[in-house]
Amino acid sequence: MSLYDALSNSISGASAQSLALNNISGNIANTQTAGFKTTETSFADMLAQSAKAPQQAGGVATSTRNSLNIQGTVQSTSVPTNLAISGNGYFIVRENTGTDQSPTFSGETGYTRRGDFSADANGYLVNGAGYYLFAGPSATAPVTVPTGANTLASLAVSPAGTLTGTKADGSALPLGTLTLAQFGQQDNLTGLDGGTYVANGQSGTPSYGLNGATVTASAVEQSNASITDQFSKMIETQQAYTANTKVMSTADQMLQDAIAMYA
Repeated sequence: MSLYDALSNSISGASAQSLALNNISGNIANTQTAGFKTTETSFADMLAQSAKAPQQAGGVATSTRNSLNIQGTVQSTSVPTNLAISGNGYFIVRENTGTDQSPTFSGETGYTRRGDFSADANGYLVNGAGYYLFAGPSATAPVTVPTGANTLASLAVSPAGTLTGTKADGSALPLGTLTLAQFGQQDNLTGLDGGTYVANGQSGTPSYGLNGATVTASAVEQSNASITDQFSKMIETQQAYTANTKVMSTADQMLQDAIAMYA
C-alpha cells in the first residue's frame, strides 16, 4: 500500500467512524424518547479500481438503517390518551400545516410508534413530536377526545381497534375505530423528525388493520436504545476513529518527509 493509499483510506475510515459516532450520539440522546428506534451504522469495504491491484483496499463505505423491527418495552403511564403498540404496525399521523386555531393537514401521511398522545386545545390527539393521530388512511380529521369538564378518565382500545372513552361521570363515549399501518419492508421507511416515517418505493405501500397487534391505552412504548449498549459502541467507535487519525497523521508526516528529501 502506498503512502497516498494509507492517507486516503484513513480519511475514509475516520469519516465513516464520525458518521457512526453521530448516530450513536442521537441514540443516546433519545434513550428516554417514547417510541424511538435506534439508528445503526453498517460498514463495507470498497475495492479500488486498479488494473495492477484489482483487490487493493479502497476505503470504507457506510450505510444507516433504523431498527424498526425491534420492539421497545411497553410502560404504563397516568395519561389516558397515551397509546402503545405491541406487535407490528404504526400509528397514522399527519403534521399540522396550518395554525393551532385553524389546523390543516395537507402534508404527507406519516407513520410512527411514538404514542405519547395528549389532547390539544381542540381535543385533537397530538404526540410529543407534534404529529396528530388519525384513525385511518381515509380519515379527514384527527382523532378527537372531549376536553374541559368532560376530560376522559380512561380510554380503551378493543382487539378490533374500537376506541371507547370513559368520562369523569362514568359514561362511555364511542370515539371511532383505530387502525394501524403495516409494511412488508419496514426497515426501508424514510425517517422524518420525531420518530416519524414515510413510505417510499422500497418500503412498499402499507396495508391496514391490527393483524394480531394490540394497542394499549395509558401506556407508551419506550425507546429501544439501551444506554449501556450505546456507550459500549461509542467507546469502540472512538477507538477506531482515533486509530484512523493516527494513521492519517503518520502517513502525512511520511509524505512530508519524502517531499523534503527531493526539495
